[in-house]
Amino acid sequence: MNFVKQVLVTLVVLAIAGILWVRFDERAASLIRQQAWLPNSFKTIALIAAPKDDAKIAGATPADEKPKAGGAGRSRGGRGQTALVVVDAVTEATTRSRLRAIGSGEAQRSVAVYPDVSGFVAEVAFSSGAAVQAGEVLVVLEKSAEELALDRARIALSAAQDKLGRYQRLASARTTTAVEVADVEREVENARLDLRSAEIALAKRTIRAPISGRVGIADIDVGDLVSSQTLIATIDDRARLKVVFYVPESFVSGLSIGQTVEAVSVANPAEIYRGEVSAIDSRLDQASRTVRVEATMDNPKDELRPGMSFALTLLFPGDDYLSVDPLAIQWERAGPFVWKLDGDTPQKTPVRIIERNVDRVLVAADDLQVGDPVVVEGQQSIRPGGKVTIQETPHAAPSSGDASPQPAEANNGVVSDARAETRASGTVAR
Repeated sequence: MNFVKQVLVTLVVLAIAGILWVRFDERAASLIRQQAWLPNSFKTIALIAAPKDDAKIAGATPADEKPKAGGAGRSRGGRGQTALVVVDAVTEATTRSRLRAIGSGEAQRSVAVYPDVSGFVAEVAFSSGAAVQAGEVLVVLEKSAEELALDRARIALSAAQDKLGRYQRLASARTTTAVEVADVEREVENARLDLRSAEIALAKRTIRAPISGRVGIADIDVGDLVSSQTLIATIDDRARLKVVFYVPESFVSGLSIGQTVEAVSVANPAEIYRGEVSAIDSRLDQASRTVRVEATMDNPKDELRPGMSFALTLLFPGDDYLSVDPLAIQWERAGPFVWKLDGDTPQKTPVRIIERNVDRVLVAADDLQVGDPVVVEGQQSIRPGGKVTIQETPHAAPSSGDASPQPAEANNGVVSDARAETRASGTVAR
């Protein structure tokens, strides 16, 4: 019983929806009238539900629809008839003239300082964020054993030198052999090497800054036991900043060392920083089809920090292509084409699509030139060998409150920038 109720309710809803469709869509009654498989009762209900004017149109027989001479019947573009079309001129546009990418800032030089030896920290000579000079002491490790070893090496060298002096006097008196003197000389040299080794071991207990810059946050304190795996400090030279970004392969041929780069920091969008390309990788990444590029810029006010993100802009000469209205592009099995007008005769012209934008399509074609008229409306009425009539399109006048009309950039030669986006680690461009 419930199933029957659901079926009845569904039929009632469909009937109401059909009546509303016929009532408010002026083409509905005519469409229903043309369906031979529908019962006549359905067609009668549709004519009753339709407005009076639509019912007259739906009830008209094909014999009543006689084409009028010189009317719309000629716009079908049949043999010996002309089709009414709207045309637009082919223009020239430039693409790939600007690249926008996202890059990450790095210090021009950055060093992570690790000790060569293990030991307890005796002194920390720097503070977090402080500026240090190359060679400045950062940390001193406990070094009493090394100082003792150095004193012993000095005593051993002094004793070896005294022994060499005695043997040299004996040799001058011909009371010893030259071989014995040579052995003592080698002892002196070994003592000097031991002294040098002790000095190096003692110097390694003092950790110094390898470059000038600013240190990060100190994470060690006096008394800590450190090893060769313990990070003492990170020093960044921020006088010049390096920005790493990725460029799509379509722009690689236009890249060059020294090319100007404009960068805007997310932290300070009102300031534009200018730099230049300093390094280009030798190969592209096969996964992203992008190449790693590095640009350097001055940081005299120390406003920029490693790790910041930058929006980069690079300018290129660009490539010039023909530009047509998107409505002009038609498709067939062989590929895209446009209808080019030669007088009042349309000619099918194959094209190759280079790039699509919002308002224009960039194409390449052997038989198309700047200024050629192409059909943008009425292509369905064109027949091979037929003639066409160009319909003039009205131009909307600017309102009194508007300023002087702005020129259309796409028609004047420059298409909007090639869409280029970078991943956080790279750039995808079209």
